[in-house]
Amino acid sequence: MNALYDRYDNITDEQDKKILQVRNCYISSPNLDRILADIHRCRRISERGGYPECMLVLGEPSAGKTTLRKEYLRLNPTREELERSVVSVFSSDFPDRTVPKQAAICFLEDLGHELSSKGLSAPQLTKILANLMRQCGVEISLLDEFQHLIETKSFTVLEDAAKWLKILINTSGLPVVLFGMPYSKIILDCDDALAGRFMIQRRIEPFRIIDKEQRKDFRTFLKVFNDSLPFSKKPGLHEVELYPRLFTFSKGNMRRLRVLINYAAEEAILNNDDELNMEHFIAGYHYYMDHITKKDQVDADEKLEAQPNPFDVSIDELEFKQMQSASCWKMDARKGESRIIPAKYTRLIPLRSLLKRR
Repeated sequence: MNALYDRYDNITDEQDKKILQVRNCYISSPNLDRILADIHRCRRISERGGYPECMLVLGEPSAGKTTLRKEYLRLNPTREELERSVVSVFSSDFPDRTVPKQAAICFLEDLGHELSSKGLSAPQLTKILANLMRQCGVEISLLDEFQHLIETKSFTVLEDAAKWLKILINTSGLPVVLFGMPYSKIILDCDDALAGRFMIQRRIEPFRIIDKEQRKDFRTFLKVFNDSLPFSKKPGLHEVELYPRLFTFSKGNMRRLRVLINYAAEEAILNNDDELNMEHFIAGYHYYMDHITKKDQVDADEKLEAQPNPFDVSIDELEFKQMQSASCWKMDARKGESRIIPAKYTRLIPLRSLLKRR
């Protein structure tokens, strides 16, 4: 145990620098660039008057929504002035299984409001929130985990959430970008006026490799990531020896992919190795499997512990899955039945059949 402790207590400055370089690496894509540009457009065009233009960014868990939000925040940090902090881009998360009043309290706290909210209604709290946003110089709000506001069996709650969002937008006069699961857009079906505010809707899709062009996109992403790694000998993430294994493990899910590469790179860096090889990926795989939680389950039909190790077998033996359809809302759900239908994945496909077509 002491040896394991020592390994992390004695990280050198050079190792620390390399680990941070891997963990903080942001890899863009044409789709992500378009979404960032759309967010910025909503912000700037809304300053010119009229109704605020709002936006919905949808994606499955770990698709990269939070990373995208953080990238816009990095590009637009809080600015310190003599008498106040100017929070031009306000960012927060909806609390788990929340209601409008709880959400308003959470956002007030994130903006630094310290007065008691006891006895105040959701509309009253929202008015205070809108005033505080203007005082802080907020120009746009990026609100993540939007599905937490609508994960319910009651359409009444959906309607209440829609009304509250309209109050927030109308009272503040500021654009809002909501980040959430694909089924989150059901709220727009509850209110035509709200739907009119969220005309801009974008999706962050998982990677796929069956289609040739989609496979090219996946390999391009890996190539850029590969070239940014702090090793003198690049591992070739995009090459045939590695990219099929990475996809088999991740199923195209961004978080799974990034976490595995982070673990493998960390293993190499702490060993002072000058390259990232298969042994590091095997170690990263085992570390991941020892620490997985239910949140890591992207395919509802596959048990987490059934996740195969694609790094210690021949590529010809591998089978992969990719997402076939996104999660959605079941309008005719029976009493006691979940209205949320999880994402569906393909059957297992032999990887050798794909590689023959490359």
